[in-house]
Amino acid sequence: MKASTPKMLLGIILMTTGWLTGGHAAESSPLNEREKAAHVLNRLGYGPRPGEIDRVAEFGVEKWIRTQLTPEKIEDGKAEQMVAKLTYIHKTPQELTKAYQAEIRARQARNRERAAAGKAEENAQMAKGDSHSMMDEMTGESSQTEPGKSAPTETAPTKVRRSFEGPSENELTLAQALGELHHAKLIRAVYSERQLEQVLVDFWFNHFNVDARKQLVRPLIVSHEQDTIRPNLWGSFRDLLAATAKSPAMLVYLDNWRSTVAYEPGETETRIARRLKQKATGMSEEAAAALPKPTRGLNENYGRELMELHTLGVDGGYSQKDVQEVARALTGWTILPQKAEFQFRPQWHDQGEKVILGKTFPANGGQKDGERVLDLLATHPSTAHHIAYKLCQRFVADKPPEELVKRVASAFLSSGGNLHATYEALFLDKAFFAPENFGAKTKSPFEFASSSLRASGAEFVDANGPAPRVPVRALEAGALLGRGQERMSRLPRKTVTLHLVEMGQSNYGWGPPTGFPEDSSTWVNSGALVSRLNYALALTGGQVSDARVHARTLFAGKDADMAEEAVDAITRNLFARPLSDSTRRVVLAQSAADSSDKNAGAPPAVADLPKVLALILGAPEFQRR
Repeated sequence: MKASTPKMLLGIILMTTGWLTGGHAAESSPLNEREKAAHVLNRLGYGPRPGEIDRVAEFGVEKWIRTQLTPEKIEDGKAEQMVAKLTYIHKTPQELTKAYQAEIRARQARNRERAAAGKAEENAQMAKGDSHSMMDEMTGESSQTEPGKSAPTETAPTKVRRSFEGPSENELTLAQALGELHHAKLIRAVYSERQLEQVLVDFWFNHFNVDARKQLVRPLIVSHEQDTIRPNLWGSFRDLLAATAKSPAMLVYLDNWRSTVAYEPGETETRIARRLKQKATGMSEEAAAALPKPTRGLNENYGRELMELHTLGVDGGYSQKDVQEVARALTGWTILPQKAEFQFRPQWHDQGEKVILGKTFPANGGQKDGERVLDLLATHPSTAHHIAYKLCQRFVADKPPEELVKRVASAFLSSGGNLHATYEALFLDKAFFAPENFGAKTKSPFEFASSSLRASGAEFVDANGPAPRVPVRALEAGALLGRGQERMSRLPRKTVTLHLVEMGQSNYGWGPPTGFPEDSSTWVNSGALVSRLNYALALTGGQVSDARVHARTLFAGKDADMAEEAVDAITRNLFARPLSDSTRRVVLAQSAADSSDKNAGAPPAVADLPKVLALILGAPEFQRR
């Protein structure tokens, strides 16, 4: 079945767009057990597998929630075994950083060769786009992208070189690490029995977002998710906040690794900085000697986002002066480049007295200044409200009821910021199961892709083929970083990740520190829904290169040869409620469109099961969660 959107399918796309943008008809009666089961599977997980709604309803919805709140007791061998078979995601931050540094040195060497050949203008372009290295901390200069802005595009000479030489081993190592990180995210979303844990990893990574397109973040982003976010989901918010504050990826992304008390570097540091700049650009010794001294000083980026996004919230009651004082308290919080790990440098720290949110921090506090900032922010009432609101927006409604937010914030404060207690207060609150919240949010592309794989019983397969010039995970990494769009468009079959990029969600490549919007209306537009239906058709039609669906296995031996029986069987397996009359009519009509029976648009005698499944995956009821 061709993965396209023929004219006859536009009806379901238009219907879905109108249904999602116009809201859904909220029920007033309390949810029954099957509806509650479907609700938790879609909110605390990535959707039901075939028949799972009935299994959770029989097991007990509250019992299922409490089980998910203790993931260490859930056996999760299949997902973890699949992740364990990956290669580059298991490399240490030091190994990935070493590959990054080696690639930068190789590019610098190429720059010098071009300069020696008299290509001064081309060399200058290359240096501007490609010469950043970890040692830029010595120069105080950077070619990095500011958070929220697009990453610098590759220059034409770079593209030409790569088209002839192909990617280097170090480039492939970095690209495949990012591609595998995304694939591991999909594996866990689809196969993990610890569904809530996977959703929380996604939530907190988004809350503490970093962008892999900012050069040095690239070798550090795997560790940011695996070593910073994932181990700190269930303890105290203070511990999670501290882990992100010391995360090398975060320190680089929001520039705190460069933030220092203002000082003028000595001759030795100046000489080293000039020599590094000379090597990076190929300039002459005379020109390098004439460069101005590197400067050091305060950078407020992280201090601002720490208060505005990570803790207090935009209306959290702080001033610009507080931002500056927090930034001063965090000077010297940097990274040790050779080991790609957090380091505090006392000589970079502002040792003066500070006043933050009305609290006086005495002089000569050293690293304890930053720790006191985290203590103050982690337990602040504004932080409790901000975190509670974001959790309620993610798990309950785009505009959550204020009374629910207050109850969750109260649980956060009374427990000292204990995340487990906060989750429990939210998921067991009566408002979580309010009928108006059932199906009230639209799935993000990642949620849609993952839930489609779960709903269809898909299995992942190797998409590389024999001896690929560029491994598929490296291609995916390029797409996630906004590169290789032309090459991607020419592929006869795409992976799930490449379809996700087409649907508008490039995980790990989102620029603003806000992370992806939690308001699900962000994802509703006709173009995105066309891409979603194309993906559904490709998935069920065997045109997704790394996933296979066996549609007939969804029916558990039931007779599903007739279109109506097929629709009923899929509906029972995947939904707590029947499809709406309008959805059912469109699905049956489109199922009949290719039938030889042209009389009155009657359903075909034999159902095209992959197509029926694709249409249901593209229906508004499946787009909602």
